Amino acid sequence: MKCVGGLKKGLQSRHKRHIYFSQRQAMASLSFLSLLLVTIMVSTASAQGGIASCCRKLSRTQVHREQLKSYYKQSTPPCPIHAVVFISVKDKRICSDPENVWTKTSMAYLDGKDWQIQHATFTKHHRSYN
Repeated sequence: MKCVGGLKKGLQSRHKRHIYFSQRQAMASLSFLSLLLVTIMVSTASAQGGIASCCRKLSRTQVHREQLKSYYKQSTPPCPIHAVVFISVKDKRICSDPENVWTKTSMAYLDGKDWQIQHATFTKHHRSYN
């Protein structure tokens, strides 16, 4: 009889260790999953320019259009405000009001400049085939 009781006690002990190990595994898996989720969120935000690069307020700065290199539109979410972000030739960011006349004309200027460059390249390639 001692043998059977000893065997039963040994099985209970192993069973408790197995349950403890499973809870430990579950906690480790949950921690890993949480870390993975945070990493994905941060990398996604970084790929989109990052939340840290969002304009928080609009600037009234107006530079000469020749000093502008490009622009992009910032929207919500993830950023707190709608803005047009101009990048200067010196790589400075200017956060502009999308409804501002200067903003609209500067966007049109840059769009036209891009169109002229693309059209000139296309025309040049097109003429070389004739």
